[in-house]
Amino acid sequence: MSHPYFVRRLTAAERRKINELICHPPSVAVFRRAKAVQLSADGWKTHEIAEAVQRDRSAVIRWLYRFDEEGLHAVEPRKSSGRPPKANEVYHAELKQAAETPPTELGYAFTRWTLDNLREHLKRKTGVDLTNSRVSRLLGAMGFRYGRPKLDLKHRQDPQEVATAKRLRTQALKKRVSTPTAAPSSMSTKPSSI
Repeated sequence: MSHPYFVRRLTAAERRKINELICHPPSVAVFRRAKAVQLSADGWKTHEIAEAVQRDRSAVIRWLYRFDEEGLHAVEPRKSSGRPPKANEVYHAELKQAAETPPTELGYAFTRWTLDNLREHLKRKTGVDLTNSRVSRLLGAMGFRYGRPKLDLKHRQDPQEVATAKRLRTQALKKRVSTPTAAPSSMSTKPSSI
């Protein structure tokens, strides 16, 4: 079983600063870290502190170790750098060039880009494989609009035949087909006797 971990003994100045940060915290993260340091200095165990500040025990232990190493600077949360982006300047340039170039000019058999085809092309050119949604967001950020094309056959239709078909359709809709109706006198309202 591991031994409980407590922060080192706080100086009077550190205790005043911790109390000040707890009373007037600049953010919730600073409050939680300051409170964790205060509770640890007061003899609370890490699992008790984690429950009090509503964070995981491993996070509390990291905060306490960091406080022992860095002092009051450890109470301020660090800015997470995050994962570096896969799409660098070269990728952006290749994406822009590919989006502005018809696929047939690049040796492909298809005539319009799809996200799958564009992504595969860029993977071959740059070695970077992004998701379709990421490629779509990059295209949007560059000012490109991506969507399915609305295909029609208007370019193959004879305008005279289209006009004739519309005229015939309109005429057919205007003609009323008369349906035979029963005369009121022939209808009986009395029950028939068998």
